[in-house]
Amino acid sequence: MGQKQSYILGLLGLVPFIIIFLMYFISPPNDEIYNLMIFIYIAYAAIISSFLGGIQWGLITAFADKIYYVFTPLLITVIPALISWAALLSLENLKLSLLLLLIGYVISLLHDYYLYQQLKITPLWFITMKVILSLTVSILTIILIIFI
Repeated sequence: MGQKQSYILGLLGLVPFIIIFLMYFISPPNDEIYNLMIFIYIAYAAIISSFLGGIQWGLITAFADKIYYVFTPLLITVIPALISWAALLSLENLKLSLLLLLIGYVISLLHDYYLYQQLKITPLWFITMKVILSLTVSILTIILIIFI
């Protein structure tokens, strides 16, 4: 239930990443424009990373009665948001900010897999969707890290 809608909204959530990514590469060669595009990308990625942690938090609390120990899984849900905050505080070094975001997305994806595989609180379609979305964002971020 909600699978189709989740895929549609998830894919729509990729649109700003892709547009900003493309604008970075097709905009006139100007450091101010490049830096603005990367700033917008980082800000959006930080917001989405926090949102992903919120999804995990909600899943864990919804199934808390079926999970033996909830503190560690809940703790892990806030790590990507804290990393994203650090990325926003590190904007003087855009590569570092992007790298921090990448690390946050990887942690979030690994935690999603743990929630699926070990705690059994997410369906297969959900983890499949999260892998597709997270890998897309990760690949775009890696390319930006290489080219800035």
